[in-house]
Amino acid sequence: MTTDLQFVPDWAPHSYCWMAWAIDPREWGKDACGARQELREVIATISRFEKVRLLTPPNLVNDAKEQHFGPDVEIVEAPVDDIWMRDIAPLYALRKGEPICIDFNFNAWGSTRFRRARPGDRLAGIARRLFASTMLNAPFVAEGGAFVVGHNAVVFTTRSCLLNPNRNPYFRESEIETELTRLGASKVIWLNGDPEEKITSGHVDGYVLPTESGEILLQQTDARDRCAMLRNLDIRTLESLCAADTNAICVRLVSPPKIAKRTSELFADSYVNVYSPNSAVIAPRFNDELRDEEARAALEGAFPGRKVEMLSIPHLASGGGGIRCLVQPVPASTPP
Repeated sequence: MTTDLQFVPDWAPHSYCWMAWAIDPREWGKDACGARQELREVIATISRFEKVRLLTPPNLVNDAKEQHFGPDVEIVEAPVDDIWMRDIAPLYALRKGEPICIDFNFNAWGSTRFRRARPGDRLAGIARRLFASTMLNAPFVAEGGAFVVGHNAVVFTTRSCLLNPNRNPYFRESEIETELTRLGASKVIWLNGDPEEKITSGHVDGYVLPTESGEILLQQTDARDRCAMLRNLDIRTLESLCAADTNAICVRLVSPPKIAKRTSELFADSYVNVYSPNSAVIAPRFNDELRDEEARAALEGAFPGRKVEMLSIPHLASGGGGIRCLVQPVPASTPP
């Protein structure tokens, strides 16, 4: 199948990125203040490397202005009610070298008991004009965290997420793969994921990171973890793909942090859920000195020439997401 669309990896050049200033104390409870401070630091850090367009609900516009983010953060009033822009915003691909939006019909991660759908979840629809003059519509349900993109528009995703009945009860794997190819994937690599993950049903960006060097960083699980067997199968799948490609760089395993006390059953402890603005990589740290530094070394090796910044995000992680989850990049145009 031929198409003029192409998915691009996160590390490709960006014109700017979308983020949101929308911490709701009613939702975040005791973590609200800490999450707000951490979000501010993430926004400020990313804005050192690329422009941020910060979607902000009307009642928080003055509050956002009082943060004094600086000239590279543009506050944009919008009907946004959540901060996880990777999922609630449309995704971008390139069409003939120009960015175009794709609406993947986000349905609040399948509307589990941890998150019921609300108006802002359809941000790609209700704020369509903010994102692009034209937008494509995917025929199935997905969200940005369900995909990661490697070199040559190779897309990695999980069966636990996209084939979950809470998203796509009537689609087969082959049908979704055909549609992803039509929308810009050169190839789709299916992994098992984690069907028991409580919010996302096993987003691939929680444990797989294709990198600029070609290496694939993959976060292991504890041997006692509920999805250890599936994770090991996914490791073998990726290792076999690398072994079959003489040009591929092998999989590098990343150990999870050792966290003495988790503040939430939703806690996202992923080192590989990172954002790569122009010339940098922004990653989480978890105050595990040894494994934080191991993760830093892995990221520096996989993204040569980029500055790796690691930020502590315990309150945001307690809400079930990482740094990549907060950001939707807009790829720069490419010359014909």
